[in-house]
Amino acid sequence: MIEYKVLSRKYRPKKLKEVIGQDFTVRTLTNAFANEKLAHAFLFTGIRGVGKTTIARIIAMGLNCETENKPTANPCGICSNCKEILKDRYEDVLEIDAASNTGVDDVREIISSLKYRPSKGRYKVFIIDEVHMLSNSAFNALLKTIEEPPSFVKFIFCTTEIQKIPITIVSRCQKYNLNRVTLTALCNYLEEIAELEKLNISKDAINIIARNSEGSIRDSLTILDQCILSFNNENIDVESVHQTIGLTSQSSLLELYINIVNGDIINANKVLHNIYKNGAAPKQIIDDLLNVTYSLISSLAANTNIEIYEKDKFQTIIDKCDIPFLNQVWHMLLKGKDEVNKVSLQMEALEILIIRIAYGSQLPSLETVVKKIKEDNNDELNLNLKDNNIGNDIKKILDTFPEGKVLKN
Repeated sequence: MIEYKVLSRKYRPKKLKEVIGQDFTVRTLTNAFANEKLAHAFLFTGIRGVGKTTIARIIAMGLNCETENKPTANPCGICSNCKEILKDRYEDVLEIDAASNTGVDDVREIISSLKYRPSKGRYKVFIIDEVHMLSNSAFNALLKTIEEPPSFVKFIFCTTEIQKIPITIVSRCQKYNLNRVTLTALCNYLEEIAELEKLNISKDAINIIARNSEGSIRDSLTILDQCILSFNNENIDVESVHQTIGLTSQSSLLELYINIVNGDIINANKVLHNIYKNGAAPKQIIDDLLNVTYSLISSLAANTNIEIYEKDKFQTIIDKCDIPFLNQVWHMLLKGKDEVNKVSLQMEALEILIIRIAYGSQLPSLETVVKKIKEDNNDELNLNLKDNNIGNDIKKILDTFPEGKVLKN
């Protein structure tokens, strides 16, 4: 029986040149291998799923790969050392989860093993994941060892919360900040995976997956995996992705937005309740409306089309909106999100929010009101400030703003 592997494990990079979205880190480490100037301790930090542990394992393989007579940035992956490291069976590479091994005794066990040289490869490598979970006493026990380890020992620390690591530890390591992977890089990568897996998935669906993974490669592959299982690889489109990850139906979302900008409170609430009945949570609906609002503002500001939305409905909304109004909607949604969290019946709070925004869409904007006031007050009252008793407060204002004028009521 062939072992099933999720996509994030199946396509995990085995060489530095295969790592995507981390060009600076890859280039620096590749140069370090080429010049044989590898640090004794590394610290990789970044959000989940961007390659921290993956790069750590590649370094461990590169240090012990048997194909070349020296450390390499691109290990072969097929020699016995590489295979055993990939399977977590290599005794000279120890990967520790600091979340479950937090104490000073665990660290002392590592320190006591440093006096023994590696039994198979060239280096002993200690990979400590979620290192910020170690206790203060454990960190203190590591200080001297990290500063002056034996020549055949390398430490690699991985963390999502670098602010929790003592500065005394950070200063002893070569630190690399791993970035969120860009939307373009994620989309290109997912398209490559889809082609390798012979998936029937649209580009728009891939774009939605990439956007909702928030720059995490692992998250994007996990969502793609779930889509494949949910629809058995039968025409995975945008609505399929929405259904899989619990997003609001795009068509219903745009229909709701159209009713809001038209000020149609009754139909807006009808669409809202249909979305809710189909399983969308109130907070998720607000997040989805925020995403649409962001796309509308971006489209208006850059004068470009957003291809992931239904063109006709999206254009209908664009034609009825301007940036000041959308900015107001954005702030109302953010405020409404806080209000939803404060009440027990969240759907009622969301319904009030939709009514408020729909009602506000029919009110004139601040710019329109100011323009109207200016048009209605063209006649100016010329006053001699010395001869007219207009009050000290008004005089102070006019002194501050010499271009100001007193208008007739």
